[in-house]
Amino acid sequence: MRTHQASLPSIVQKTMSRSELAAIKRRESMARFENSIFIVTGGGSGLGRATSLRLASEGARIGVLDLQLKSAETVAEEINTVADGRAIALEADVTEADAVESAVARATTEFGGLHGVVNCAGIALGEGGVVDCTEKAWDTMMNVNVKSIFLTGKYAIPEIIKSGGGSIVNIASVFGFVVNKDECAYAASKGAVVNLTRQMALQHASDKIRVNAVCPADADTPLIDGLIGKTGADLEAEKAELAAPIPMGHLTKPDDVAAAISFLLSSDSEFITGVSLPVDGGFLVQ
Repeated sequence: MRTHQASLPSIVQKTMSRSELAAIKRRESMARFENSIFIVTGGGSGLGRATSLRLASEGARIGVLDLQLKSAETVAEEINTVADGRAIALEADVTEADAVESAVARATTEFGGLHGVVNCAGIALGEGGVVDCTEKAWDTMMNVNVKSIFLTGKYAIPEIIKSGGGSIVNIASVFGFVVNKDECAYAASKGAVVNLTRQMALQHASDKIRVNAVCPADADTPLIDGLIGKTGADLEAEKAELAAPIPMGHLTKPDDVAAAISFLLSSDSEFITGVSLPVDGGFLVQ
């Protein structure tokens, strides 16, 4: 893996912490994904960004896909600063079939194949229960959290088959198993992701494609920050309240999720499929 010896561009210095850069360099020798090609949806921030950086640090080539092209470009530049040519930025609305098809085609053409997809694109709206939730909020949640996985599978799976098989990892949630009384659409969407993961795993096992999900507890990401910000509440106080039910005492870290995704994509999990793996600090064992 080639490294860039010059000083980092200012945009990278602002977005990649010293510890993240050190972690990338520590893992260079592992290269367990050398010659592997992945698309990461929602790759421009939060869990998707952490996952893109992690997989690239282990040798993968990454299509960083995001609704916001600038965010995808920033992450791709972070990766390419330490590993030239390992990442491209892809702009797509994951709820639109034509956009997803085009993004998959571009990544496949650019890199010469496709070995997997990580579906990190997702939203939470704090929409309320079924009485208070609007039809628009319900439809938006289902489209972004569930339809997006259907669409990436529809267009990526044929390419993964052509490449000899691979792995898909979906982001579900602990709230696919237990529920928050004030989030009817979110709970329904994440429960759907858990079962869609199982169906895809069953159908495509014979194609040498494994499909699994990762189920974080509330994660320390810009998504959570945005939800709290809309309420006007104190950010750190609200995060502490969200972390209180987690036995290990803190919110899920993006790097924790990225590590689980790396495992599920790798040959270390080659006989694991259809699993929804909690990354929750013990939240679900209570």
